[in-house]
Amino acid sequence: MNKTENGISSLKKEERYHRQESLKFLAVILWGLFLGIHTWTENLEALLRFQTIKFEWHSSPDFLQFFNFYDIQLIHPHWFWIKLGHFTGFAIMDVLLYIWLKDHKQSILISVAFAFTTEILQLFFGRDGRLYDLLIDSFGVLTVYYLLKKSTIFQKIISHFL
Repeated sequence: MNKTENGISSLKKEERYHRQESLKFLAVILWGLFLGIHTWTENLEALLRFQTIKFEWHSSPDFLQFFNFYDIQLIHPHWFWIKLGHFTGFAIMDVLLYIWLKDHKQSILISVAFAFTTEILQLFFGRDGRLYDLLIDSFGVLTVYYLLKKSTIFQKIISHFL
């Protein structure tokens, strides 16, 4: 291979790298939008059943509701599945961030900060932003960290995307 072919080959590799990094970033953004729509739409039941999205802004939410721990089973009839969705949704967010950033400290920080932001913003959208949801979201994020540290199978799967 001559010098010109080598230069073209290295340019193609660089272009492919930038395209892959852009796709990783796009995956993070799209997943963040997916989580945002599901957490900020006025009526989750309407979204899940009828694919109806409606946003309603409440400029003066009751911030004390964030600390309400007594309604975890009362908010939604299928509360277990909703909480499992919190866990899974933010675990996926952390995986996508880790694949993009290749730095788990940063991915954890961003994932938990995004979880906090979604819970606080839910109060402004007339939804039930709760500290226990933030804890569930964070547990999903930390589970990814644990699996990356302890599970060789999980490490091998993720390494294919890095």
